[in-house]
Amino acid sequence: MAFEDEKPECMLPYLHLRLMDKTGRIKYMDFNYTLPVEAVCPITADILPLTKNYIMITYIKLNNGVEGKYGIIINYSNESTINEIYLGNANGFVERSFVPNKGLISIEKPNKEGIATWRLFSLPDITTGEVVERKNGEFHAPNLLSYTLVDSLNFLLTDGGFGFMYILKYDETKESSVIDPNLQYWRVYVSFLRESADSPTIPSLVYQTTQKLNNLTSKSCSVTYNAEGYVCIMTLNNTITNIKKNKSQTEINYYQLRFLSTGALEQLNRISNPTNNTDIDLEILYYGGFLVENIYDAMDFYLLDNSGNYVQSQGYFGPEFFHFNMFTLNNTIVGIKNQSNNKLEFLLKSLPILNNRSTDYYSPVIETTNPAINEVVDPSIKEIIIKYTIPVKLSTANVSIFQQSDDPSKQALLRQTFSGDYKLCTVGSDNYTVHIPIFESTFSQPNSSYYVLVDNNFVISQERDEPLMGIGNKIWMLSTEPLKTVRYSDSVTGLLRLNEEGSLKFLQMNHSVFFKNMIREFSKTIPVAEQRLSTSGRWQYDPTSPKKILLSFNIKEAKDDHAIEPNSQTVFEILRTLIKQKRFTALSSNEYTSLIDESAPLIMTRNYFEEFRLLIIIFTVGLIVLIILYILARRKNPEAKNSVIFETYFIIQDFAVDLVFVLLKVKNTPHLKIPTMIFFILPIVINILFAINIFVSEMATNKSFSNWVKGSTVLEVALNQKYGASIHRI
Repeated sequence: MAFEDEKPECMLPYLHLRLMDKTGRIKYMDFNYTLPVEAVCPITADILPLTKNYIMITYIKLNNGVEGKYGIIINYSNESTINEIYLGNANGFVERSFVPNKGLISIEKPNKEGIATWRLFSLPDITTGEVVERKNGEFHAPNLLSYTLVDSLNFLLTDGGFGFMYILKYDETKESSVIDPNLQYWRVYVSFLRESADSPTIPSLVYQTTQKLNNLTSKSCSVTYNAEGYVCIMTLNNTITNIKKNKSQTEINYYQLRFLSTGALEQLNRISNPTNNTDIDLEILYYGGFLVENIYDAMDFYLLDNSGNYVQSQGYFGPEFFHFNMFTLNNTIVGIKNQSNNKLEFLLKSLPILNNRSTDYYSPVIETTNPAINEVVDPSIKEIIIKYTIPVKLSTANVSIFQQSDDPSKQALLRQTFSGDYKLCTVGSDNYTVHIPIFESTFSQPNSSYYVLVDNNFVISQERDEPLMGIGNKIWMLSTEPLKTVRYSDSVTGLLRLNEEGSLKFLQMNHSVFFKNMIREFSKTIPVAEQRLSTSGRWQYDPTSPKKILLSFNIKEAKDDHAIEPNSQTVFEILRTLIKQKRFTALSSNEYTSLIDESAPLIMTRNYFEEFRLLIIIFTVGLIVLIILYILARRKNPEAKNSVIFETYFIIQDFAVDLVFVLLKVKNTPHLKIPTMIFFILPIVINILFAINIFVSEMATNKSFSNWVKGSTVLEVALNQKYGASIHRI
């Protein structure tokens, strides 16, 4: 929001922002930051949206007497400013990449030699907001001795790169006495700085003319959105002479120049101008055609088809509207009225969709998908399918699937990603459908939301080899059902192998720290509660590859009775798939899990000592005590049947183990609860009945036993009843 100065071309140097979210709510922010005088008089400051929570204010500033373009990053979530950065010279162009996560670029105006310096910057760091320069280079105009560079223009490429247009005019001061009828007075070249490239392509000639035009200018250049390359709107200023009437008049005509990303010319044709104004703006529409913007006393709009022919008027915004913008994805114009009473008023105008394509995916070249948007998917799904409107071939950009976090402030979790040309994807026999394989670990989380992100240039058109538009963030949404029941499984132990780099790092650092960090990264990537992952800290060299180390990790059974979690076996299978497909999953982007050797599968092992350590200790101590008791009893009465000590111990142990299983483990197998209770209780009842029968019979027929019982304590008698099956031995 600018506060007006006494001069109409100036504003006060205070930084106040009014940001509107998708719901229409306006957030008011006042920053303790003063813009330099060069930014406010005349007004050179501008706002450039970057990512969620971050914008950049760009402006001109003097530094040691030299004007330059600078930017300050603003985090509007916590209303803070981040350090100022230098972007380039004062007449430079600053813009975000066409692909949201590819950064931004600053391209300076060419100097006298036709050299334009470019600088590529990162997007703000998600936590610090810092923007850094990644690389830089130069665009070079064609070196033609008889031509002069008169204008240039920057534009965005579909794959996330940037393009540069040069307009050259023949220098008639160097004209020879011999007139060449084929002399090209005007030439237009384009050069491409493709995504991930370090230098631009050699300029390609896309237009030339033998006409002595008064002027040739390029108004704008844009992607065509339908895999037909790029289109630039040019004006040709020409003087027409009527020899018969001896009169001349100047004509300004608009043309569309279409060319491919190879630099090959596709089309040049004149565009209708339905206004009486020679100074108009044209914008290519996302779903076909052009929008003519005639800004005079009011804002008038007209619709043209793909060939530039007039279709119909789209109405106007009156003089009370001071600004308008275009919502490209849904083909809507928005007008903003002058501010009054601290309110902003908006008027929306929807435009016809000329190509009659679906707008569900906000991509003019995608017809349908399977599964469809907002569909519930089976976790075991093997593939997803995209159907395009034209025949396609696979290309170098990625298709990725993310799991959304329940916490809006956290980033989505990458489940899988790979490029179209990596041989995992296939094009159907109809050449319109692309089949994308799904890993077993991708949709493994129940009751979760996912989205499929398709980058531009994931596929290219078969006809022209031009990159196609993809599907943006959180458009192709999918979900999984809640997990209703879980089949119980015991804790499991897995053995994985580190690559040589990871093995070396493990040996050089504290082992417990290495294990702890890897468990934390596993927890986030699977995802599973960190408490369910542990390690004994044991490791060894791999006998089959002595330079690599094997590590052991435990996956514990779920303990929370109130939350339905995947069992340990399921977690193990998810982790095994993640490791097998490491290069295509989030494991490859973590510091420690990226050190796993994916060529060696995760192997399930059982560490019996760790698993049953307590029982082993109890059994060993009990056995030692029994041996001691047996020796003492043997010395005291060698003729007695002293082995009954061991028999008694094993009977008690059997009963205790059965009881523990019934109390603690039978709930994990509900379908076996009734049979377990029957087989546990029935033998006890039968043994008790047999013991009572034997006891009563002996009391009646065996006088010595009867006298012994009468002289014994209550405890001895109870034990005899309990272990009636062994009563004769006692």
